[in-house]
Amino acid sequence: MSSHDCRLQIAFFAVLTCGRCASDGYVTDKSTGISYRLVYNAQPWPIARQKCEDEGAKLAVPKTQEQFLFLQKLVRAMHYPRIKNSSLEMLVWLGINNLQNYTVWTNIDGENISDTGFHMWAGHNGQGYSDAPEEPHCVGMDAMNPGLRDFWCHQHQPYFCQKTLT
Repeated sequence: MSSHDCRLQIAFFAVLTCGRCASDGYVTDKSTGISYRLVYNAQPWPIARQKCEDEGAKLAVPKTQEQFLFLQKLVRAMHYPRIKNSSLEMLVWLGINNLQNYTVWTNIDGENISDTGFHMWAGHNGQGYSDAPEEPHCVGMDAMNPGLRDFWCHQHQPYFCQKTLT
């Protein structure tokens, strides 16, 4: 992210009570101390997970309605022409899946999302349970829907990395 892009994000997010935009492209939500970086170079879910881990982060996991809404504001502010190789530009990967047990949606911390606070789904998303590989087993979000969306893990999507300030 260029310093110009960062300045634009700071101006936009100042209205959203965002704390700061670091030189590494992370934007911090001051109310939680969690920093997020939107990665425009779309990847399949497993690769996005690994790329976040490679930089000492994890795929973002909203555990409260407030965290989800903060991320959704970031999605709404996306500069869509910057997205590269995306299957569906409107969807951004989060760190939630049901790859280990298709009947339970867990976050990448290994927690059942029904137990972590935020587990609201958009429409009928997250309701189907099948171990078939052609079914959606990973989770993203978009700018408009009020909840999580299940999607096919092999699709190339932009994604959020998350770090907690220490």
